[in-house]
Amino acid sequence: MALKILQIEKARQDFYAPAAQVLVDGKDVVRDLHLELTSVQVDQTLEGADRFSFVINNGFDISKREFLFAGNKSLPEFFEPGATVTIHMGYGDRLDLIFKGIVTELQTSFPSSGLPQLTISGYDFMFGLTKGTGSKKYENKRDSDVVRLVAKDHGLKPEVQNTEGIWPAIERSQESAARFLKRLAERNGFEVFATEKQLFFRKPANDKAGAIELEWGRGLLSFSPELNLSEQVAQVEVHGWNIQTKKSIVGKAKRGDEPGRDQGRSSGAEYLEKICKKEQATLRIREPVFSQQQADKRAVAILKRRAEGFVGGRGESLGIPELQPNVNIKLGGLGKVFDTTFYVQQTTHTVDSSGYRTSFQVKDVTI
Repeated sequence: MALKILQIEKARQDFYAPAAQVLVDGKDVVRDLHLELTSVQVDQTLEGADRFSFVINNGFDISKREFLFAGNKSLPEFFEPGATVTIHMGYGDRLDLIFKGIVTELQTSFPSSGLPQLTISGYDFMFGLTKGTGSKKYENKRDSDVVRLVAKDHGLKPEVQNTEGIWPAIERSQESAARFLKRLAERNGFEVFATEKQLFFRKPANDKAGAIELEWGRGLLSFSPELNLSEQVAQVEVHGWNIQTKKSIVGKAKRGDEPGRDQGRSSGAEYLEKICKKEQATLRIREPVFSQQQADKRAVAILKRRAEGFVGGRGESLGIPELQPNVNIKLGGLGKVFDTTFYVQQTTHTVDSSGYRTSFQVKDVTI
């Protein structure tokens, strides 16, 4: 059952007293170090590593011309690259975990008037997978088997959904682990992301009911939807070659095969077919697939990615910790066309002098 705005208001103490807690190497920046946080922001995404930043306003002693100390370290030394960061957000004394990761960046400036601020930023544990490039060949394995191996190589616990079909060879070729995993995810129509020290590789949950229900003017502060046919196709053909039978393979996916579609609504492919001939609306590509099953799965994955570009939108709500990527959100008060359930692909949670707000990006395959 979806969490409605009235339920969220009750659980969140009527959105009174927005708050953020930042722990660095286990120390509370406010309570233990007595520092003033002017803003805390967490960006969550399904397309890479999550990112955080927070700003400290009172970390410099003007009389000593030196940054304050945390134990035997000055603040720039304490917030060293690699320091672990945990961030909770919410209201009053009910705060939810939003982020776990590491410091990768520190910025400051010494202005002509006023005191220097410290801005500390970093990423979640996907960061390690984005660094460096490498090559490796995996033989006679499923994509999901390879993802588990890569996760363990980087100290992450694999939460992996099994893929279908065994590949004679899966090659990582002079690319980062993150790019390699994204490539495997794309050809299966999967998502890959990290939460805390877990690496997820799985089908999108865009076929589920809305986990959160918001209405424009009640919780939903603004929303800007967009329809775009530019990347839509009505049919996908993936052409490959079976090295054992020496015969060509053609995998196909057509309008109606889009995962996560609402059967009561129309997809971009259906609108495209009203405008273009079938031949014009067909995408044909050649890829190294070795079985009919692999070709068909790849065709569906390509159709899915194209279909997800049909409907998009950006919105902002009151701060809601539960509003995160890979959940569905049901929006109302927007008229018949846009009163529907969208899949959240990106969020930004911000606590500052203006309170707590969550901005988000969504997508859908039908309207």
